[in-house]
Amino acid sequence: MKKTFYFLTAVLMIIALKSCNEDTFMPNTDPASYGSPVDLLYADILNAREYSKLKSGIPHVDTNDLVPTYEVLSGKNGEGELLDETFMSDVTIDNVDFTAEEIDYSTAGRIIIADGNKFGPGDYYFTIKVSTSLDGKIFETTFDDVFHIQVGPQLVKDLLYSPIAQNLIVGTDKTSTKPYLLSGNKDVTFALLSQVDTLQINTETGVISLVDGYTITENETIFPTVQVTSNISGETTEFQGSSFLMIVISNEPVDLPRQTIFFFYPTLQAENTLYGYKKDIITEGAIPYAKTWIQNAPSNIAADERPASASGAKSLMTNSVIGGWSDPHESDVIINSQDLTKYSLGYDVSTVFYTKNQYVEYLVDGSTPTDLEIYYSTDYDGDNSKATWIQINDQIKCKINNTGEEIIGTPYPGDQKKADPEGKKDTSINPDAKWVRNEFDLNNFKSEKNFTLKFKYASYFTEPIKGTTGRGGRYYISDVHFKASEE
Repeated sequence: MKKTFYFLTAVLMIIALKSCNEDTFMPNTDPASYGSPVDLLYADILNAREYSKLKSGIPHVDTNDLVPTYEVLSGKNGEGELLDETFMSDVTIDNVDFTAEEIDYSTAGRIIIADGNKFGPGDYYFTIKVSTSLDGKIFETTFDDVFHIQVGPQLVKDLLYSPIAQNLIVGTDKTSTKPYLLSGNKDVTFALLSQVDTLQINTETGVISLVDGYTITENETIFPTVQVTSNISGETTEFQGSSFLMIVISNEPVDLPRQTIFFFYPTLQAENTLYGYKKDIITEGAIPYAKTWIQNAPSNIAADERPASASGAKSLMTNSVIGGWSDPHESDVIINSQDLTKYSLGYDVSTVFYTKNQYVEYLVDGSTPTDLEIYYSTDYDGDNSKATWIQINDQIKCKINNTGEEIIGTPYPGDQKKADPEGKKDTSINPDAKWVRNEFDLNNFKSEKNFTLKFKYASYFTEPIKGTTGRGGRYYISDVHFKASEE
């Protein structure tokens, strides 16, 4: 009896599984049974900022498992007025690219509004069409006002009093300079959040002066807190500190020195943008990933200008020689992108870094097998291969070991001996195993919000080399920083 029961049970299970396989999991490919896409949903964005880049979330839509194609048909403002091409030309939507080597569905339907767009404060709504197809039959639905964004004013993130150190003299009508609003919507008012018994501020201009009748017996140095309030949204930002504004109150004029701000001085102490960089291996060669651009001791000659905030700084070093052999290797160190616009007025801006080459031995013809190439980009957005990179080795001011004359252009690697087929060697400029201080003038880039510096270990040979045929050697990078000096 038990055998009969088990047999019947097994038969029923086989029938059930067969039924599931044929009915439940077999795709229905009859176009007549499909309908148009439904239930398109986007999350609202309620904290967008005027004229700034915006990315929507990935939408939900029901397409009966067919791949959707998205199209932005129109946009309108909060009053229901259609947006013209000056608005809509900055609006794009992601779709699946079936020509790519790897098909990526992850961003399909994402709406992107480009930076520098025309979307000022207010509400905006977008109408989207979603289409699918099967065996030549098209299914499509238009979803009216399905994506909503609320745009607020740009808040002031960069307020500049120039110079930073200012002198207010008791008993005179001397005031601070009028601050520059380097970012944000200029429809604002100013207030003081500190030293209100000592100072007063013009709410419309931001000019600071002494409270009437204020007196001192000795000089006072204070660092006031200034609040900027948007008259549009009521949102506030605050500014305070030694790199923002220092006021010296005195009975007689005081000569105050100009200041230098190290606005980005990463420690490079771990492979992370938190410490100022990321790396990208283009041609691995024989170097394991974990041994590419590893931490080492920082440059000793950079210590005098290294601020206390960069305590724990390291250098980065990579070495293409493994077991005596050098294989072709290419890798990049990409420094965090910088917004230079906040120093567009009243500052001399530059980037400084220290480099060193060691154990570089020339190829048979006397040319270098490797070099440390230096580039910048203003359109890098996280994808190294898609950015436009400009090499600047020949524009950099250099000083070897902080001695001798300053030269223009990074020195040729190695000891400058042997033949010189490229005409670039100079026996009076020998950087072999010496730290070189490099400085690149950024005053022509003050309008750039996304300036990115990159270092490339580049190999100029195609087959492994060893001994008399050459040696790739080591390259070091240390104390990369950006600074703004008051003019």
